[in-house]
Amino acid sequence: MRVFAGALLAVLAAGPDPSGAGNIAVTLDARPLARSCAVVSTATIVAYDASTPHEVSYRFVRSDGSVSRTGTLAVAGDGAVAQAVRDTWTPRGTAPWVALEIVSPERLRSPRHAVTARCAHGEIAASH
Repeated sequence: MRVFAGALLAVLAAGPDPSGAGNIAVTLDARPLARSCAVVSTATIVAYDASTPHEVSYRFVRSDGSVSRTGTLAVAGDGAVAQAVRDTWTPRGTAPWVALEIVSPERLRSPRHAVTARCAHGEIAASH
């Protein structure tokens, strides 16, 4: 919860463009999942002009070419809104990264976030 609160404060303080254009901004963090080769990515999506109800569609894009299912957030029209979304995946390749892509109402992609996950016995998941 502290990570979400910190991300929200950072996004709101910076105004509508930490990684964004127009009325939507995104912050992204990725951390290894304990006792696993997986990584948990958490993105905070902020809709600044949420005065009319609409939907924000998003997906996680990964260095290995895979993408998550497209998720949807409903913005109720109550003003600025921030919501955290999560994704779990197992990185592959020599330099894995993850990014969040807003599909609609406007296209936007966060900067790539480099990830590393340690598997059992100190192996690195990104060694494929």
